[in-house]
Amino acid sequence: MNLFRTFAYLSTGMTYLLIFIGGLVRVSGAGMGCPDWPKCFGRWIPPTNINQLPDYIDPSKFNIVLAWIEYSNRLFGALVGVTITLTMIFMFKYYRSIDRIKYAVVLAFFLTLFEGWLGAVLVQTVLNPVTITLHLFFALIIVMLLIYATQEAYYIDNPDSEKNSMYPKAMGKYFTFLAIILLVEVILGTEIRGGLEMIRKENPIVDSKFLLRMLGPFKYMHTFLGLLITVISSFLWYQLVKKSSSPSWIVVQSSTVILFLILVQIISGEILVFLKVIPLIQLFHLWIASWILGLVSVQYSAWKNSQTFNE
Repeated sequence: MNLFRTFAYLSTGMTYLLIFIGGLVRVSGAGMGCPDWPKCFGRWIPPTNINQLPDYIDPSKFNIVLAWIEYSNRLFGALVGVTITLTMIFMFKYYRSIDRIKYAVVLAFFLTLFEGWLGAVLVQTVLNPVTITLHLFFALIIVMLLIYATQEAYYIDNPDSEKNSMYPKAMGKYFTFLAIILLVEVILGTEIRGGLEMIRKENPIVDSKFLLRMLGPFKYMHTFLGLLITVISSFLWYQLVKKSSSPSWIVVQSSTVILFLILVQIISGEILVFLKVIPLIQLFHLWIASWILGLVSVQYSAWKNSQTFNE
């Protein structure tokens, strides 16, 4: 395995971890743990006690735990940026003539720079909901681009991986449709969570079920899209695993894991509705959705690679 694939895998894993940390910042209420950017309370290293605060900072705004959670997110984001930069450098060394890999990695790199700028905007706008949604949306696009580039590089280095596999043709539109719906579902879920937070601030003693009912059609649309995702994923599993000839291990496993994760999502979603809107479950509910998106990218690459042998 060459250095590009090594760093591409590393970048993908770290980007997923960054999505988790970003979600942790959100559910812990640490979004404004550092009220300035790129420093934290005017320091490159966040304060560890009130005495280290600049004179112009109101001490009541300082919370050491929230400050370090938010600043850790920034530091890890910078580390991810370095890793993706190295991934791009090694891409030019090994795959600069392969346009589909080159464009995917270069776009992921520039979106990473954009995400850094968007992080600063988040602080300046005091966590504007639209900016939060865009921040998550582009993070998901980055991870999908990295997975796609990694898979394509794998198939170039292992050209016979899908040689014996025969999947139904004209499946590309279903992968695209599923990916779009998943993105919409994740964004809609983020908006529902943001709506719950706003309503809860105004009605702190109101029951969680009542809060969800107050969101009206957004909640029902989220449920409908979840059912649609389940149907399409089940259809893809049937087509790729049962109706295909000699499906590869990676296709069988990714298809099966997607269905398992959807089941986990359904259960966790019901827990959020009927028991209590628990921040930790919200965090994993979002994170697992990003895993499903990544696995759809894996499925698509495998299917597309097999088509070169069956045209």
